[in-house]
Order: sequence, then C-alpha cells, then structure tokens
Amino acid sequence: QDLFHNDDFRGRTASGREIEYTDITVAWEDARRFYYKIIGESLKQSKRTRIIYSKGNHDESMSWAFVQMIKAQFKDADNIAIDDEIKERKLITFGDNFIGITHGEKGQAKSRNLNNMFVIEYPQEFAQAKVREVHAGHLHSERIIDDFGIMTRRLSSGNITDTWHDEQGYVGAHKRFMLFEWSLKKLVAIYYV
Repeated sequence: QDLFHNDDFRGRTASGREIEYTDITVAWEDARRFYYKIIGESLKQSKRTRIIYSKGNHDESMSWAFVQMIKAQFKDADNIAIDDEIKERKLITFGDNFIGITHGEKGQAKSRNLNNMFVIEYPQEFAQAKVREVHAGHLHSERIIDDFGIMTRRLSSGNITDTWHDEQGYVGAHKRFMLFEWSLKKLVAIYYV
C-alpha cells in the first residue's frame, strides 16, 4: 500500500494527482533490497510464506509491478504463495483468525462500516473464525475500533511527512510501522518498529 508514494516518474499518484516527487529508481532499489532480504529469510525459516498485494491509492500500478518482480525472483521456491490480484479487500485466515486487509480509502471503507464489508464478502470464513480483525492503512495514524467482536485497526506509518501533508496539517502522528505476531488461536503481540 503506497510503497512508492508515486505511480510514475513525474510525482503523480494513480489518479494523476501531483504530489511530492519520489525518485522511483532509488525507491525501487531500496524496496527490492529490503523485501528480498525479508522474503529470503522467511523462506528459510518458514514452511510457508505468503505475500499479498494490497493496492493503495498512490501507486497501485508501480507496486503491482514490484510484486511481479518478486514473483519472478522467487518463482522456483516451493513454499511461497503470492497473491497479486487487484482487489480492494482481501482476507488472511490463520487458524481461528480472520484478518481482513484493505487500504481503506474508498467509499464505505472510510466509515465505521469497513468491518461490515468483510462480513458480507467473506461470510463463511467470518462465521468460522473466533478472532476477527480488519487492518487498513491510508490514514497514516493508529486508530482502533472494537465493535461487536470485530477489531478494526487503522495502521500507523513510519513514512516521513511530505509537504502536502504538512500544509494540510496532517502532522504529529507517531512515525512507526506495526508488525503483528499471531498464533493459531489469537493475536499474540504487536511490535512497533
């Protein structure tokens, strides 16, 4: 989600909106080194590694292309699954856990109804789960809503504050990324990095 901030080499988002310029060639290489290392270690340590493309509103084409590069790089690994489907809402099921993933900037996703969209789209998985969460980005600040047994988390971001966000007054959010550790039964821990 918004890995490269820009969707082209001219500092524009997927919608064509001009924002602060990112040097895509530098960002691409930084991301390649970062993700290749994480994926490589995961493949060594895990029986199964799963990568999910979750499109953002800034760089949906550029980040999708990046996932294609990852697929090509790790095509010979037999313990990896890569989901590159272009879809607003996706689901991870792990043991008793239901973990919905979305960027969360479109339509009803902006509202408190975000969790209900997952209930409608994935009813069987929802019914079978004992722990239900939805994780969304977009807002760059951490927010949690615990509503009728569904934990909806807006995830914080470690991204720097660019000029546009500064001018709009979107400043002051904690700069950090969140890593979630799950057991087959529940969320075990959240690590801030």
